Amino acid sequence: MNLFKKNLGIREKSFNFARTLRNETSTYKERMNMKIRIRMITYCALLIMSVVSAKAQNDVGTYHGSDIYTAGAGAEYRNKFNHLDVAITTGTTGIGAELAMPASDMVQIRAGFAVMPSFKKSMNFRVGLKNDPEKDKNGNKIVTKFDRMSEVFKQATGYQIDRNIKMYGRPTYYNAKVLVDVFPFPNKKWFVTAGFYYGNEQIAKAYNAYEDMSSLVAVGIYNHVHDNVVAGEPIVTTTVGGLEYTIKFDPYYEDDAAIIKRFEQYGRMGVHLGDFADGTPYYSYPNEEAMMEVKVKANRFKPYLGFGYGSEIPKTDKLYNFAFECGFMTWGGTPKIITHDGVDLAKEVHGIRGDVGSYVRFFKGFKVFPVLNLRISRRIF
Repeated sequence: MNLFKKNLGIREKSFNFARTLRNETSTYKERMNMKIRIRMITYCALLIMSVVSAKAQNDVGTYHGSDIYTAGAGAEYRNKFNHLDVAITTGTTGIGAELAMPASDMVQIRAGFAVMPSFKKSMNFRVGLKNDPEKDKNGNKIVTKFDRMSEVFKQATGYQIDRNIKMYGRPTYYNAKVLVDVFPFPNKKWFVTAGFYYGNEQIAKAYNAYEDMSSLVAVGIYNHVHDNVVAGEPIVTTTVGGLEYTIKFDPYYEDDAAIIKRFEQYGRMGVHLGDFADGTPYYSYPNEEAMMEVKVKANRFKPYLGFGYGSEIPKTDKLYNFAFECGFMTWGGTPKIITHDGVDLAKEVHGIRGDVGSYVRFFKGFKVFPVLNLRISRRIF
């Protein structure tokens, strides 16, 4: 047993190292993602500025106020690529920046970038064993197989397996965009918009709380012991003084045989998220880093269609404008909701329970992404 606990200590140190490495890797990835976002904004600005420079020599007249909205017949060339607006945006696509310029007296071109700020939303799930109800037929709470095995496991290893595990979900999406506004009415305030967004594939993710990782470590250790006991393999193998020692349950001994039988009956510990189409229960187990993760993915390229209303902000000498915009991005139908073991919860698993099920149903309901944004812009020249 001392050798078994010594091996557990080594596993715990390895887990701490893996967690530290994971945190450093995540920080590096976040820095690289931020650099990529800054570069994309810069490229958009340079692209538009180059177009402005190329067209400036052909421009005649000077833009005043909102000429793009009031120009009449014969103003097509006077209002083409002759000024630049910069704007900040906020809404369902996140917080972003845009550059805009008129392409004619009825058309405006916009390019920009938006990122959703990071925030967390908690959810909970429960660890359990297969075919292990927590209540009897009358709805009364009973002592479960999980309760018995977790108590035995605590006595043997000192690890407490908490049945309740907290998970955090947060958005992770960002997009560059190129849009074309058309002003079809005489007042030039209502507009329709078409274009596209292009961003990252992963739009959200969920992961277990770090304070619950000790419970998931314990679940991982239990499953490791279970698998080796059922397979007849040693639980621990070590070498001391040139001699090899193993800890193994021998089915020829009555006490060991009883333990083996109990492991076979109880099965592995995991999270029963739902069932496959054929009725087979789907259990999710912690990965090698004692983590449980889910990633929500959609298409990178997202065509967009919408409409909006814009006007000058009073008492700003026609330098500032606002606009409301709504529409939708098509991102390839139902997003994929992929667990760390490769199962798509949106398509392969049914009857998902609890908080996790609520979030899965939420994402499955969005075949397209709704866009509702507010834009505040200022004339640069």
